[in-house]
Amino acid sequence: MKLKISLLIIFYLSFVGCKAQSKPCLLQYINHVNTLEILTVDDQCGEWGGNEKSIIIYRDSFKGELLADYVEKTKNCKSEKKSEITKSKKRIKLTETETELILESVNELCEKKLNREDFPSHSGIFNRIMLKDSSMIVSDFPSVKLKSLSKLITELETK
Repeated sequence: MKLKISLLIIFYLSFVGCKAQSKPCLLQYINHVNTLEILTVDDQCGEWGGNEKSIIIYRDSFKGELLADYVEKTKNCKSEKKSEITKSKKRIKLTETETELILESVNELCEKKLNREDFPSHSGIFNRIMLKDSSMIVSDFPSVKLKSLSKLITELETK
């Protein structure tokens, strides 16, 4: 547990250090091999989950521009069938504002997770932010609706 908290603090401080420089170096760890996945599942169907929103952030090359794939799956609570994809956008070019919203989402999830008491639950919102190489995984259940992630999703849906 202490190792996870230490890794989260190091990750956070590395991004804070990037913001202090005049030349943007946001999310340099993400490239064509190592992607960042942001997943949120609401609690529409209670303990059976709900609607799912997923953002995959990546680059085509080491120094390429940041891109995102956005997928929204809607779950029918009356049916045991899998969720259906209702929205999907590929290769969205991310702006600096959207990149900052990604960082704010990571920080907000870490803050919310670390500042609440852990208790067992059968339903609720599920949030996860994960690097493909598993060097960073932050998952929270039951969680809260992340304001910065909601803003990011709104931005991506308008493109």
